[in-house]
Amino acid sequence: MEDLLPYYERELAFLRRYSRDFAERYPKIAARLAMSADGCDDPHVERMIESFAFLSARISKKLDDEYPEFTEALLEVLYPHYLSPFPSCSIAHFDVAGMAAQLSAPVKVPRGTLLTTRPVRKVECRFRTAYDVTFLPLRVAAAGFERAVSAPSTVTLPKGATGAISIELEYLGEQGGFDALGRQAVRVYLDGEPSFVAALGDALFLHVAAAYVEERPGVWKRLQRVPLREVGFGADEALIDTPARSHPAYRLLSEHFGFAEKFNFFDLDLDPVQRALLPGGAVRRVTLHLVLTEVRSDSNTARLLEGLSAAHLRLHCTPVVNLFRQKADPIRIEHTATAYPVVADSRRAHGFEIYSIDQVQLVRETAASHDVVEFRPFYSLHHGEDPGSAAHYWIARRNALVAERSPGFETEISIVDSDFDPASPRTETLSLSVTCTNRDLPALLAFGQPDGDLTMEGSSIARRISFLRKPTPSMRLSSGRSSQWRLVSLLALNHLSLVQNGLATLKEMLRLHDLPRSAISARQIEGIVGLDYKPTTQWLAGKPFATFVRGLEIQLTLDEDAFVGTGLHRFIRVMDHFFGLYVHLNSFVQLVAVSRRGGKELARCAPRSGESILV
Repeated sequence: MEDLLPYYERELAFLRRYSRDFAERYPKIAARLAMSADGCDDPHVERMIESFAFLSARISKKLDDEYPEFTEALLEVLYPHYLSPFPSCSIAHFDVAGMAAQLSAPVKVPRGTLLTTRPVRKVECRFRTAYDVTFLPLRVAAAGFERAVSAPSTVTLPKGATGAISIELEYLGEQGGFDALGRQAVRVYLDGEPSFVAALGDALFLHVAAAYVEERPGVWKRLQRVPLREVGFGADEALIDTPARSHPAYRLLSEHFGFAEKFNFFDLDLDPVQRALLPGGAVRRVTLHLVLTEVRSDSNTARLLEGLSAAHLRLHCTPVVNLFRQKADPIRIEHTATAYPVVADSRRAHGFEIYSIDQVQLVRETAASHDVVEFRPFYSLHHGEDPGSAAHYWIARRNALVAERSPGFETEISIVDSDFDPASPRTETLSLSVTCTNRDLPALLAFGQPDGDLTMEGSSIARRISFLRKPTPSMRLSSGRSSQWRLVSLLALNHLSLVQNGLATLKEMLRLHDLPRSAISARQIEGIVGLDYKPTTQWLAGKPFATFVRGLEIQLTLDEDAFVGTGLHRFIRVMDHFFGLYVHLNSFVQLVAVSRRGGKELARCAPRSGESILV
């Protein structure tokens, strides 16, 4: 309503100014309305003028908003998640101290598991896990950083080696050793102060040149490849599940700006480590040495990494998001209103917000029958699938004014029912399955409780489940003037037009996905100072024969100072996957990130087509 007030005041001032001119020009007609050059003496006419100003203000505002019903309809068909809030997120840690040694086989907590918090304002918040959590009889016994590599004299180090990160792993099982773990990966969360985590992430993925395993003191064996893999970019690692019709590249941008902590994970592949161990030996403790290049001993990165310890490398962690499914309160359809409020829980409506409506069914009850009719979204691609059937559709709207005054009642649903017969006596009830959030209640939670912050239904070997980060407040896409139209126009771009239109278009795309609109994210966007591309060709091995593939090499010039404290690696990987998911069929893109200072190459990503890497 505050947005409407300036329009109302402007229209009212306009009417008062011109009513004075009207009274001076046509005094006889103005006298009938009790109007004069000094104003209006009739209170009824005054109320009429104010009412007209209010109606005109609503029309003016809708024109300035460029009629959001159109853009909402387009987004509802193509990218419905843009109309929903970005829910609260955090990092959960499963503490299995004392229980890991008793494991005889890996135990998995699957992605999508629901976790419940303590009540806040009489509402229990529910989170679901974004990653699988696998419990193994394994722990990070020690970790450290050396400014200069102290390798045995028999070891040949890569050219330009400066320092090393060492990670000591200990097998905790009662019998056997690392060979009992199988060929799998261990997921590790980088926990710590943001600038430290940024430096550690950049060191692991931008500066590691070689990896060695130390089974016995003083004996290093070089691994065939660095056993590290970044996490958080796959569809099975998404915080928010988007419909198949939505472009996955935009999900990455929303998650990067909305909750970048989800990318502070990496997978440590045990397969190359186990291959380097002596066969038949029950090895219970190994040290992984990651040799770094281009990290000077007097640099700020080296200073930050000196504090590295095992506490910064946490196992059994996962991002969690405040999303859960449930049945909404049933709605009695009486056909006396055009819309009905959708309420997740009328007893505690203030603690719930409808994220999406997943299923709508109309239950018709008469004296002789009981029918269930499936309703589909009105803005969808299902119209005309069965021309002989009746039309059954639903439309949902969110009222921002109601959200401020009566939280929980802001979502309204209207139905299109061609079977409605006012002469037929029957009872009709809408049954809705919805996905909900707990609004901003998670941000009010106290975290770090001694006995844990979360509970899980059923049995678990975890002694306690705790938040490692304070849950974030929920966020919405900017609803400013023309923002939705700009979003629709940018979503229509393909990767070639995005690159050809230059740096301004890319920055505009990123700004529209910048949900928190913070100084940090604004600095990152402004840190992109150049965008260029050129055609390139790659040799692709395949069956029945190899071939050449044409694609684009995209050069992104970055100001390194803009990423201090947030990390270059994470942003480069997000942009790499973003451009890769934009690629056309039978083509590829290769992202090359270069520094603004002297054009030094920061990272050359592998050629990518979608989620696949060309090899």
